[in-house]
Amino acid sequence: MRNSTFFLKSAYGLTIVCLATNTALAQNSGVTTQGRTFSITPRISLTETWSDNLAVSRSQNNKESGFLTQLSPGIRIDAKTARLKTYFDYALVGNFYSASSVNSRTQNSLNTFGTFEAISNWLFLDFSGRIAQQAISAFGPQSPSSGSYNTNSTETSNYRLSPYIRGHLAGLVDYSLRYTWSTTQSNASALSNVDLSDWAGQLRGGTPFQSLKWSVDASQQTADYSSGRATDAERLYATATYSVVPQFRISLSGGQESNNYASLNKESHPTHGYGFDWNPTERTQISAFKERRFFGDGHRYSLSHRFPLSSIRYSDSKDVSVLPNQFTSVGLGTVFDLFQQICSQQLSSSYTDPNQLEQAANTCAATLVSQAGISPDTLVTSSFLSSRATVQRRQQLALALQGTRNTLTVLFNRNESRSVLAAAATNDDFNLNNINNIRQRGVSVTLSHRLSGLSNLNLTASRQESTGTGNATLKSTTTLYQANLTTKLGAKATGGISVRHSEFESTTSPYTENALVGTLSIVF
Repeated sequence: MRNSTFFLKSAYGLTIVCLATNTALAQNSGVTTQGRTFSITPRISLTETWSDNLAVSRSQNNKESGFLTQLSPGIRIDAKTARLKTYFDYALVGNFYSASSVNSRTQNSLNTFGTFEAISNWLFLDFSGRIAQQAISAFGPQSPSSGSYNTNSTETSNYRLSPYIRGHLAGLVDYSLRYTWSTTQSNASALSNVDLSDWAGQLRGGTPFQSLKWSVDASQQTADYSSGRATDAERLYATATYSVVPQFRISLSGGQESNNYASLNKESHPTHGYGFDWNPTERTQISAFKERRFFGDGHRYSLSHRFPLSSIRYSDSKDVSVLPNQFTSVGLGTVFDLFQQICSQQLSSSYTDPNQLEQAANTCAATLVSQAGISPDTLVTSSFLSSRATVQRRQQLALALQGTRNTLTVLFNRNESRSVLAAAATNDDFNLNNINNIRQRGVSVTLSHRLSGLSNLNLTASRQESTGTGNATLKSTTTLYQANLTTKLGAKATGGISVRHSEFESTTSPYTENALVGTLSIVF
């Protein structure tokens, strides 16, 4: 009851703020002037779900059907000015369950990112924030939706600030220096929060030989865990790049790195690597780089090609990660993550700077989610929370086919996480399940069909398998089928209806769920 009262007060307050803000800035909202845009869009949505399994974390014998009512006021801000480019989307979600055994609760949903140019062409600030519902364990019940009552799910937030400078020295050397601070927290008390501090600098320039370029990179990173010890890592390396022809260049690198991931004291290791970049056509990019690291061989491979009405992209990387897995793109994640990857694939040839590509892909994904009428937090396949440094290998194959009315996307992913942290004292999957390796592989197929200028039909099928190995062996499989129909009900209202079927297979807590969902959303 306390949660319900809190939500109603918060929802009322947010709705009033949205309405007041919209009225005050109505003259500016949605207006484009000399390439500048600034829009504020308050909204409120009502979602009614009937499910034959409201609490998926319970055993199959204790399934309880009923209704879930979700009331969600929110606000979206898009800004594109000379100095500020940002996207902000926040919603406060109240979940009210008809089953007396399931308590009502509130959730936050946030997705924001942007860049502020403080000093023209020199000082910049990147920022981002994300609040979403995440699976705690890869082997516990996976939620079919963010509103499902599941003890294996928790609200997780990540905030990042990253100021940086870039410029030229005497017209001969380019320089950049970036500081990144981020904090990642979850409501699951058993898991560790992590604060990350990272310095990264680079010098790069040319030589008397026009085809030969060089760069020197240095980085220092500290990860501070709320439970468990902090880790430190430093790296210094130089890279030489030679253009054999304009479309093909080779690279060699060498340097030194030190960290205390695998031991309580810092250990130093030499690094060296080689690779190439080949762009045989404007539509095709091939890149490969392999290097010797402290954990063995690391690599970055990618291949992408754009056809007139389709595109294909393959990526394969192996590196160390200290952030929880859902913030390092393990699994296919939510609908927003899915569209973001598709947009990144389609825009990769238009942006050489990875940060600019990420921002453009995020903006593109937000637009597609809005057009599809699907909640950006709708899960495609899930990841899991990790509280330690891991070596992660990520492989992904993405295919997108576009027609006049239809868009088909197919994504395959395979991810492997291996613990490298010594003396870990965290309650994550690795410790609790006595395993040291987690493999996930999945596939997602999405078909979007534009029925008319007002209506869209979306069909999604996904399957993900998680396997843990070590002193024990665990396995779980999640399958989801979903159909969603959305239509414009007026200038400011959108309605939708969807059906879904989900299955979770495991030796400990399997479940099945069927649901019918209706949604009404109004923008102001």
